[in-house]
Formats: sequence, C-alpha cells, structure tokens
Amino acid sequence: MVMDNRDALTFTPVDHPDARVQGVGFDLSDPYVEQCWGPVIGPSATLLLRRMPTLWTERVPATITHSELARSLGLGAGAGANSRLTHSIDRVVRYGLATWHEEGRSLDVYLQAPGLEPHRLDRLPEWTQRAHDRLLDAHVAQIGEREVTGPKVAAITARLDRLERPRSIAPAAPPAPARAIGR
Repeated sequence: MVMDNRDALTFTPVDHPDARVQGVGFDLSDPYVEQCWGPVIGPSATLLLRRMPTLWTERVPATITHSELARSLGLGAGAGANSRLTHSIDRVVRYGLATWHEEGRSLDVYLQAPGLEPHRLDRLPEWTQRAHDRLLDAHVAQIGEREVTGPKVAAITARLDRLERPRSIAPAAPPAPARAIGR
C-alpha cells in the first residue's frame, strides 16, 4: 500500500468483534498493552495503539496526516509502502488489534485488546511472562470487583433517581362548600 504525505488517515474507535474481549479485554491505555503486547507487535506499533485514546480526545474519529502521525511517533516523515508508520499499522492489523475500514485510509481500532494467547506468551521472555501473570491477575480481580459492586452501584443509582424525581403530590382537596351565615 502506498501512502502519500498529503493523505490523511482516519482512526475510528470500535468495540472488539469478540464479545468476550469486549467484556474482559484490556483498554488501550492499560499497562498490559505496553508490557505484554509490546514485545509481540513491537515498540512503534505499541506506541501507535497507545496514542489512539489521546487522538480521540480531540475528535472521533481522529483524522491526521500520515506525515504528522509518523513524526509525532518519532518514525520520521515517510509515508510510503516501506515506511515505519506503514509497518507499524500493518502489525496492529496483522495481530488483530485493528482492521482496515478502507484500505490505506480508514482504520477501525479496537478499544479492547485481548489477553495474549498461550502460543504467543510461550515465545516471550520470562520477565514478560511474569508481567502477563501479574497484570492479568490484577485485571481479573478488578473485573470481579466490578461484578460485586455493579449491582450495589445500580441499586444506589436507582435510589438516587427516585429521590431526584419529584414526589407526586396528592391533589388538594376540593374547597369546602361555603357555609351559610348563622350556622
């Protein structure tokens, strides 16, 4: 794919197509992406993924020229088929962390990264495997807390909603009939 510096890339945040990853996957800003996916996809592809949430704070979908994005990541200004930016994007797509919406122009980037598969994890250094275990355990514990506190939060929210709604006031009683004088 040949990219021209004048052309812009559009990055759209989308949920991962696998519902399981949507439920328990790692947010792109989670340390797991850098420490565990980083050795698999490489440092520039990791930085590209980690940059996405920042780009989306300005506009969704984010649009940026190839040259500006490459330079902001420290990858030089090249945008051709053999540029470092192109290779980084290709790795993100190849490893299932994004998909082309329109080849060379628009990329759908998954908001959640899955945990590493065992065959990938087995190839990584021992330090990374330990980081995977530590970060995965913390992530699972956090999900467990959400499941425990989720119903409590929902109950509190429902109570607050009830308090926020004005109570129905019983209609005023009709005025009493006028009394005759002397009675």
